[in-house]
Amino acid sequence: MTRMFLRRAVLAVLLMLAATALTFALVTAAPGNVAALIAERAAGAGADGAMIKRISHELGLDDPLPVRYFHWLGKTASGDFGTSLRTGKLMTAEFAERIPVTATLLTGGGALAFFMSLGLGLWGAVSNGGIVDRILHGVALVGASTPNFFVAAMLVIIFAVGLRWVPSFGVSGPASWVLPWLTIALFPASVLSRVIRVNLQDAMSRPFATTGFAKGLSRRDVLLREALPNIAIPFITTFGAQFTLMIIGAIVVERVFGLNGIGAFFIEAIRFRDFVGMQAVLTLFVIFFVSVNLLVDLIAMLADPRLRRLRRA
Repeated sequence: MTRMFLRRAVLAVLLMLAATALTFALVTAAPGNVAALIAERAAGAGADGAMIKRISHELGLDDPLPVRYFHWLGKTASGDFGTSLRTGKLMTAEFAERIPVTATLLTGGGALAFFMSLGLGLWGAVSNGGIVDRILHGVALVGASTPNFFVAAMLVIIFAVGLRWVPSFGVSGPASWVLPWLTIALFPASVLSRVIRVNLQDAMSRPFATTGFAKGLSRRDVLLREALPNIAIPFITTFGAQFTLMIIGAIVVERVFGLNGIGAFFIEAIRFRDFVGMQAVLTLFVIFFVSVNLLVDLIAMLADPRLRRLRRA
């Protein structure tokens, strides 16, 4: 087990390196001259070619791309993500201020998606082709097809503007998180509810379910005691994939609801051509994606001995 996890961890590190190299190359290839941008913001109209050349030399922009990448990688590995060109603050300070906001959004939205999908999937399985199952199927299709910005707008119009139950902008208390959590949780909850429903339908045709019925158990008892534990692995892996994708939804949700998180900072970095900020945030996204998938893989191996035997084979 330890050897398998270490092997998976090494692959995760290699994946991070490949992803950071790709993002570094893409950000570097983006239009614009970083040295000229810094010179213009420092000296305004007084910026000249000599000043731009000096800044370019100080930043190492004259070096070949591989040299620049490994120099940046060494600084990043030591915790130095650079200084934002837009705010003038260290990226570590920006992360310390903004990561808790994004973490709260993802944690609340992820928990809501987990329990919503579980409840809707089980409810549909209990109905088993009935009117409730059909309605939930339609709701899941609509939820999985509706963009985050449209969901956010509808929730704000109904619950914040119309009913005035919750705030619609910024963080002023626990109620401020209700609409952002609902917005970011709708898509993964819709997808996961169908995963649960389809896998439960398949599990109910297996011999262990037939045995449960032979013992006199009701359909609900067979679903909860026999079928649900057997779909844990596909549910966990799909939940992990959907949870990582929620970071993309956070970019939209934070902008709509005025949350000063990583996603909102990333949009501002793009608008102001803050190459240092963009690279730092993309690196953070890569670490998040790979770390979550590594954790999900470990949980799946711990939960299902068959996966450990398969890896050893």
